[in-house]
Amino acid sequence: MADKADWVVDGFQFGTQQDAELAQNEQLRIERLEEKLDYQNYEMVSAVYKKALNNRVFKTPVGYDFLKRLQRILQENPLLDEEVDNIPVYGVYSMRESANQTIERIQASRKPVKKEKPKQEFFSRKTSILVNIGLLALVIIMFVISTTSSKPTVLNYERVLQNRYAEWEQQLSDREQVIREKEKELLIAE
Repeated sequence: MADKADWVVDGFQFGTQQDAELAQNEQLRIERLEEKLDYQNYEMVSAVYKKALNNRVFKTPVGYDFLKRLQRILQENPLLDEEVDNIPVYGVYSMRESANQTIERIQASRKPVKKEKPKQEFFSRKTSILVNIGLLALVIIMFVISTTSSKPTVLNYERVLQNRYAEWEQQLSDREQVIREKEKELLIAE
């Protein structure tokens, strides 16, 4: 475990090592920017300020301090016509009881662990099984009805059509036979 002295960056003491590392990274970014940034060139300062705000580059007090310096430089510029954007703070501070997260974690670990109630399911297991059995029965009934029905369905349309054509063919053959017999009678009678 790192010493709390290691969690101090640019005069800010952080509650966790991860926050301190994030602040150190931001401090390195700031140093690189300051090497290239001309504070007398207000257009460059404005561009850096707006880009940092839009891309949410800074998330720690170290970065916010740098943004505040840029904001003051832009606000003090008498030639600037447009209004300087405010610095949005994305952290939520009203939810904390104390400022030190480490103390909060220690206090939380000392509290007795509450047993969580199991989540109530939309359907109980028994209800789900009964519904599935009912649906399966309905599917079976539908198949029985469709296979025993005389009307064509998707399952038996070919068989029904073949039976109809066979009936028609038989009817035509019977009529043809009757017509031939009548013709023979008529030819003999003449």
